[in-house]
Amino acid sequence: MQKSHGNDYQLEILDNGVVSFRHQQTGEILHGSVGPEKEAEQLYIQASGLVHWPHSVATVFDIGMGCGAQLLALLDFLSSDSPCNQLDIFSFDLEKNGLKAALEAQAHFASVRRHCDFLARACQENHFTWTMSNGKSLRWTFVEGDFLQTILAPKIANPELKADFIFYDFFSPASHPWLWTHDLFSKLFQYAVPQTRLVTYSSATCVKAALAAAGWYVGTTIPSGKKAHSILAAGSLARLENPLNSSFLGTFERSHKPFCEAESESSKRTIREQLAEHPQFKSNQ
Repeated sequence: MQKSHGNDYQLEILDNGVVSFRHQQTGEILHGSVGPEKEAEQLYIQASGLVHWPHSVATVFDIGMGCGAQLLALLDFLSSDSPCNQLDIFSFDLEKNGLKAALEAQAHFASVRRHCDFLARACQENHFTWTMSNGKSLRWTFVEGDFLQTILAPKIANPELKADFIFYDFFSPASHPWLWTHDLFSKLFQYAVPQTRLVTYSSATCVKAALAAAGWYVGTTIPSGKKAHSILAAGSLARLENPLNSSFLGTFERSHKPFCEAESESSKRTIREQLAEHPQFKSNQ
């Protein structure tokens, strides 16, 4: 098992003028070439379908909280005229260094300035309710620690807990392959119901395969600062606008990297077997 350490972030101005953060341990730029605010709004709020959520309450898993881009976008969402009046948010990360980095760099990010009071409190507390000026509310829980160990912590505390939306925003499968495995996506599927939608910036074949083999229905959505389309998965086929079809099985077999590097030989066999039996691909044959 890969041992996880703390994260440190450095403000980075990209060649196109976009301001983002660099993860100092890996050198990875967060949020690609579009920056944190644009990616959070376009991919995690819009493309996830949250913006069209018709209910008064939604439960959101913010996995890989980092510098809080998705969290800030959720606060902005609550400021809108959506019928959703309450968000129950579970943010997962090793620690809160990213939130502290965002606060220190607030001169560069309008969303941080809008919600600096919330971020300041989030740096100090792990669970609280925040009421917006429009009366809507956000119940926030921070799940601290290595995701390999904490993924099921909220379910242990509340066995009935389900997620309506899952934002999966960890570092890339190339640098952190242990966070993109069939085993983790299978555990995450325990929080899924047919309406659940999971969105991530990744477009990797190995991630699509691991998700599908874990029980998710898998499709694509808008690109996130790159040419390839990002992944949108769901608890049912009906929740996908652009599902993969049976041709994905051929793509998987031809791929030079069909599995994340952290997959065991047993998991690789399971992925192959589950893909061949997945109803999404059988129904498209």
